[in-house]
Amino acid sequence: MKSGDYVLRETQISSNFGRLQSAGIECTLRRVDFTPNSKAKRRYQQLQDEKNTSLAKTQANRKNALNSTGPKTLEGKNVVKWNALKHGLLSKEIIIKAGDGKESKAEFKVLLSELREDLQPEGILEEMLVEKIVICYWRLRRALRCEIGEIRRDLDTASFKEIFRRLDQVRFEKQFLGLGDSRHNLEKNSLGLHYLLGVLEDVRKGVEEMGHLSEESMKQLAKNFGGDENGLTHWCFIFSKMATEGPEEAKRDPEHYGDTPAPEKCKEIISRMINDEKKKMEDLKEIIEENENLEMEAKIASLSLPSKEAVDKILRYETTIERQLYRAMSELERLQRQRKGEFLPPPIHVEVSSDK
Repeated sequence: MKSGDYVLRETQISSNFGRLQSAGIECTLRRVDFTPNSKAKRRYQQLQDEKNTSLAKTQANRKNALNSTGPKTLEGKNVVKWNALKHGLLSKEIIIKAGDGKESKAEFKVLLSELREDLQPEGILEEMLVEKIVICYWRLRRALRCEIGEIRRDLDTASFKEIFRRLDQVRFEKQFLGLGDSRHNLEKNSLGLHYLLGVLEDVRKGVEEMGHLSEESMKQLAKNFGGDENGLTHWCFIFSKMATEGPEEAKRDPEHYGDTPAPEKCKEIISRMINDEKKKMEDLKEIIEENENLEMEAKIASLSLPSKEAVDKILRYETTIERQLYRAMSELERLQRQRKGEFLPPPIHVEVSSDK
């Protein structure tokens, strides 16, 4: 093994020296004096000079600032006079900065700037009152937006709610068809009439294909239109039976059944009866739909005002804000009149409580 001199840091001696000896490497330990060379000395001196220069420059800037009188022109003074409340704490918190209800920070700043220009506050207290007035107005605008939202929420869902109500009524009445007045209740609803018209159309198509009523068509007629004597179901059943059994009966007993209409004639009669019933229902459906549209228009008109619960909530909110707004306006007016030299008596505060 080639021997050599290794310079090791003191922190590595304990961990590495034993390894080198076990590997057969001849090691010689010597202490190294870490004295900065000329290059390091120059860099150190440079940093110290920069530090001293920065400190001297900072002190000079501070001394010059004491002699500054600020802006001298009227325009400059108008620009800097709002610096005290440039980032008002209340203004920061009032604006909704994210989400669906995000508000415009620029609009708030414009409103605040215009009101400052109009009221010309002087001093921190007057500045705070102006900011308070703007915040109250901003909150009143939010209350108005809430009122519009309450109205829109009811208006936007009114049509869907009415349709679902009619659908639920149709589903309910269909469960009890054949009992009581369920069919008549369906005829009072445009969706119910639409359902009954669909049943008649299915039966008519079956008759056109088969020439008579199928067993399923008979069940549907009996279920949805009843089995009253001289009713639609009764006569459709009679002529359907004539169409299927009439020719055989006429052959067997010509004396009694010889004048039985031919199957094609029976088919025509059944189709005509179904079409007549459809026509009556279609005319009724037009009348019912017109009435439902008028009812819907009246309901929408009634929803132009929010609900009583929403009105109570909004009025309480607005009353509280308006009280704060008028108090801030009165206090600002009082401070400005005092500043102009007018004598004003101290304000009188009256608190009314309903607590017993």
